[in-house]
Amino acid sequence: MLPFSIFIILSFMEILSAKELSKYLKINEKKIYQLARESKLPYTKIGGKIAFAKELIDRWITQTTEQEHHLYVAGSDDPLFSRIIHDYNTGPATIFYAGVGSLNGLKLLKKRAANISCVHILDVDKKEYNLSYLDRYLDGGDYYVMNMYSRQQGLYLPKGNPKRVQSIEDLADKNLEFLNRNEGSGTRLLFDFLLNERGVQPHKIRGYNTGADSHLDAGLKVLRGEADASFGIQYVAHVLSLHFVPLSKERFDLVMPEEYSYSDQAKKLLSFFEQGKLLPYLKDFPGYDTEKSGSVLRGHG
Repeated sequence: MLPFSIFIILSFMEILSAKELSKYLKINEKKIYQLARESKLPYTKIGGKIAFAKELIDRWITQTTEQEHHLYVAGSDDPLFSRIIHDYNTGPATIFYAGVGSLNGLKLLKKRAANISCVHILDVDKKEYNLSYLDRYLDGGDYYVMNMYSRQQGLYLPKGNPKRVQSIEDLADKNLEFLNRNEGSGTRLLFDFLLNERGVQPHKIRGYNTGADSHLDAGLKVLRGEADASFGIQYVAHVLSLHFVPLSKERFDLVMPEEYSYSDQAKKLLSFFEQGKLLPYLKDFPGYDTEKSGSVLRGHG
């Protein structure tokens, strides 16, 4: 039984199970139990079961970013990167990955609450990805930027495309129930750019002000019939057997302080993107292009 004082403290905190924490940190559930057994993760027991206070976990993550063997990556949600992180985490080091959106990832990087950010933000004026936003959000510091890969983005539609949607204009013309992506995400910014480019007014799209937190969430809502259409990467449409209308290819980059790029942890992560190393992944991840993977866009020069 918990001491009364501890019970009172925990009652004001969000409590996560090991399974929920595994999803939150995007690491294997077995790894959660291992870290708890080794007293490397703050936990308590409620009713004989291990439980985790989210506030304490968030504090622990910030502290561990300074430690030798862990990386905290914050930024855009991406299934292929999640798979790469899973493979990275089979070794002694651990990556903790928060899919908070590209802009929030840069903000956490600036605060040094993250070691690395993964981003895909289109500058609609310059029609280029990411670099101008680094100057804007990171105050022009010395950062290392490397291309991870490119991804195909487009419309998610029910299998068979019963409403015959062919373009972004059809969302308004056919009065479809659309599920947008969360504000601050690179996908939402890209969608807004495409609307503007095609002269479609956002208020004419039913559901424009909604926001799914991930590509998978967006796809599942379409699969369940809770939305007529949504917007995201091709891979999720493939996994869920949705109809997909490709609209734009985007660049997806890793960003980190230049001095951190020389660390052993960063070098190990960067090695996944060396020429040809991502090719075995592609058969399971349609919609990705690795032709320029590993290209250095800023730093080390």
